[in-house]
Amino acid sequence: MSEVERYRCWGCGNKTRFDVTDNVTRRRFHHYSLGGELTVENEEIIEREVRKVVCRWCDRSDAIEEQTD
Repeated sequence: MSEVERYRCWGCGNKTRFDVTDNVTRRRFHHYSLGGELTVENEEIIEREVRKVVCRWCDRSDAIEEQTD
């Protein structure tokens, strides 16, 4: 998954602020230092399902459209 979603709210014209609820299955390499600090490396998104997108400006979810350009 390398594509980034862009959204637009047709209710108010917002193109920049959205709350996105999603389910993600991912694989990532956890590298712990000897002191116990975690560094996450090489994250791979295996599956992602967007469940809901809500406009931060007008709080609508029924007027959201995914932009292709």
